[in-house]
Amino acid sequence: RISMARRKKEPLSVHREKIATVASTLFTEKGIAATTVDEIAKKAGYSKATLYVYFENKEEIFFSLVYRHMQDLFQTIEKIILQEIHSPEQWEERYLEVCFSIQRLCKKYPIYFEGMIGNINVDITSDETPQVYNDIYNLGLQLSGLVRKIIEKGILFDIFKPGNNPDEIMIFFWSSISGIVRMAEHKKAYYKLLGFDNDEFLKRKFLALLGCCQRMQEESS
Repeated sequence: RISMARRKKEPLSVHREKIATVASTLFTEKGIAATTVDEIAKKAGYSKATLYVYFENKEEIFFSLVYRHMQDLFQTIEKIILQEIHSPEQWEERYLEVCFSIQRLCKKYPIYFEGMIGNINVDITSDETPQVYNDIYNLGLQLSGLVRKIIEKGILFDIFKPGNNPDEIMIFFWSSISGIVRMAEHKKAYYKLLGFDNDEFLKRKFLALLGCCQRMQEESS
């Protein structure tokens, strides 16, 4: 175990990162429910009491990992959106890149994807609530803002009509794509049995979702 003197010299973030990394391995191997704080502390080289200096509970550790993967997703989508778009075809390519970046997160880190889209049962207005929950909430708003930018760019190429509320399409997009990628991950063996190539099938579903977003806007106008 690391000596207490050495721990005091290291920034808090170093200890949080070490604990979270160990927890991530255990969550993946055993599942969240089956992983205990005792196991995380022991494998990370801390006492249980010391671990509680850095995290309030197991849920905070889990959501710190959710936040980490949300940051990765945000950076990926931001890079896609910042690319120049000169035609409707290029817009569609960027749209599909965004969809597949969300799908890859769900495929590679399903437990953190569930944490990202699920309900977080805390009061983010309370001063006693760990900062990570506020960070997740604020980053979620920023992610929604990126999707809103995609929609706004789509207006330039007549993919969407101006004058309607892009937030409605943004919310519909997030709720729909969450279901699409989760279904693809949970039912991939079934898709294969039906003879579907998963990536090609997903592409068609993402394009179908785009069509639904367009029709939704037309109906509300």
